[in-house]
Amino acid sequence: MTHDEAPHAADTQQEPQRQPEPTKAAAGPVRLSAEQVHKQLPQGWQGDETSIWRDFSFEHYLDGVRFAERVGQQAQQANHHPDILISYGKVRVTYSTHDAGGVTALDLEEAASIIDLK
Repeated sequence: MTHDEAPHAADTQQEPQRQPEPTKAAAGPVRLSAEQVHKQLPQGWQGDETSIWRDFSFEHYLDGVRFAERVGQQAQQANHHPDILISYGKVRVTYSTHDAGGVTALDLEEAASIIDLK
């Protein structure tokens, strides 16, 4: 088309925009029962359907702090963040999935994965 030509009506009409197909909402994390949690707890961990936890012992305070930092770095990568309580000679790590209102398979996976960080 040159500058002197007016656009044809057919050229200026646009196809109607298609609306995206409705999709099912993604299922959220599934909360495990206390029995499921107990059957799958990694060695050394305690818990119920609301949370799982483990105390890690350290001879020196700063060793516990460094462990907590490693757990925090892994949590950031996994985008799943436990509660970490640092005390003298001990670090308690607690997992729970807030969106599920309790323990999920992801909590158990993350719990098992941090054991080697000590």
